[in-house]
Amino acid sequence: SAFFTGPEELKDSAHSAALLAQLKSFYDAKLLCDVTIEVVTPGSGPGTGRLFPCNRNVLAAACPYFKSMFTGGMYESQQASVTMHDVDAESFEVLVDYCYTGRVALSEANVERLYAASDMLQLEYVREACASFIARRLDLTNCTAILKFADAFDHHKLRSQAQSFIADNFKQLSQMGSNREETLADLTLAQLLAVLRLDSLDIESERTVCHVAVQWLEAGPEERGPSAAEVFKCVRWMHFTEKDRHYLEGLLTKPIMKKHCLDVIEGALQMRYEKPPQRMGMCAKEMVIFFGHPRDPFLCCDPYSGDLYTLPSPLISLVHTGTVTSSAVCISPDHDIYLAAQPRKDLWVYKPAQNSWQQLADRLLCRAGLNVAYIDGYVYVLGGRDPVTGVKLKEVECYSVQRNQWVLVEPLPHSFISFDLVVIRSYLYAVNSSRVFCYDPSHNTWLKCNSLKRRNFQDACAFNDEMYCVCDIPVVKVYNPFRGEWRQIRNIPLVSGTNNYRVINHGQKLLLITSYTPQWRKNQVTVYEYNTREDQWIHIGARFGLLQFDSHFFCVSARVFPSCLE
Repeated sequence: SAFFTGPEELKDSAHSAALLAQLKSFYDAKLLCDVTIEVVTPGSGPGTGRLFPCNRNVLAAACPYFKSMFTGGMYESQQASVTMHDVDAESFEVLVDYCYTGRVALSEANVERLYAASDMLQLEYVREACASFIARRLDLTNCTAILKFADAFDHHKLRSQAQSFIADNFKQLSQMGSNREETLADLTLAQLLAVLRLDSLDIESERTVCHVAVQWLEAGPEERGPSAAEVFKCVRWMHFTEKDRHYLEGLLTKPIMKKHCLDVIEGALQMRYEKPPQRMGMCAKEMVIFFGHPRDPFLCCDPYSGDLYTLPSPLISLVHTGTVTSSAVCISPDHDIYLAAQPRKDLWVYKPAQNSWQQLADRLLCRAGLNVAYIDGYVYVLGGRDPVTGVKLKEVECYSVQRNQWVLVEPLPHSFISFDLVVIRSYLYAVNSSRVFCYDPSHNTWLKCNSLKRRNFQDACAFNDEMYCVCDIPVVKVYNPFRGEWRQIRNIPLVSGTNNYRVINHGQKLLLITSYTPQWRKNQVTVYEYNTREDQWIHIGARFGLLQFDSHFFCVSARVFPSCLE
């Protein structure tokens, strides 16, 4: 046929990997090396450093820095030995190994030095891998140091991530003293101003911003005092009220305030400034989030005021492919929302302050009927069936938020279908109508607990360090994990036709949320609050047509920012 003429072109798919492996074996054996790199400790002279016999062509092909050195007509291109002073030997060894293998091993001990070395050698992949590694380890004890590190190397993304973390945790950081290695008081003037000007600071009162400003000035009054007026311009004084008058009057007694910005505080007392926008945290609100059909956005509702907002869904674009039928959700203490698709392997996290979903590493197994839970920086996925074979799964997947990686941990003693996961004091409880097992992450073990012993199971949640379960309607039973005992409380209200029962911990209140579809087919969602003292379910309110898309919803409670939502 005229379509099949000429020579056949074939490609050996294993060739590139085999070639790279052979070059690495030459490097390890010091064979065919045509240049020696001497890495000298700063301050030491030539001949005192560590020697690395290498291949010019490999270094030049893998590293732009060496490509310029060896092919750009530089003096070093003709030399058998090259001396380097601005990198440490341990980091250079890792980076040379990367040039030969494409692999790099990062740790908290070496990552900052590797970043600096890869930045100098223009190894973009390693540099960005280091930045990602550092960003995933942002916490209260290192965020200011990481911001300073990002500034030193002018890494815009890492700087933005550090600023966002500081903004999200500004209240906690303002209360942490000098026992930390780095505090907000250690920031430079430019870094502090950039943070204090953020609209996204998660604070309830502008006092917190003022407190941090004073802390920073008092950490170095002589050199920082002249910058006081510029720092206090970042404080949005019009958000202070009459309740803050005593606090403001107290500021007038501070020596640094008397010397540098007396007029600013006196002006604040007279409330003479134009009203600036509120900080994001001042608008934060704990809301019930309803998850229904994957094709629809999620619904945020304040059960007391009736305020409604919609939350974007990452599942909508996947529904049309027919590969997503449902989802499961858990919340971290920081109110990040983790969403697992079913039966796919996808996992997303929603950051309320950014109002955006980020797709994380794929799970290890496809599941249908799974559930998820968050404990101390880890997301656990368990239960359900294999969507192809229907086999019940005992495997337990564990995701590290810090590492963005999955591993399998101790499997369940029994498979779980139609169940819930409840977290109480860093222990994970898997519960259904006939079994309760407790997982201890610190020992990677499952322990059998007293079971519910009921025919049906509806939903469960943690409240006041106990597990509340809605089981045989209208029965509610409570498990105390410290005594290993169950007790029964007041039955939930019965309404004919109700087809969904959910219990959630909402702002330290236990809510029961039910739905049913009357004859006119606009489902009604009803909310009850449990009064622990009176052992009563109190009717809070009802909404018709709230969830027209799916009455078989599930819901969680999370702190969100209505100003970001629709």
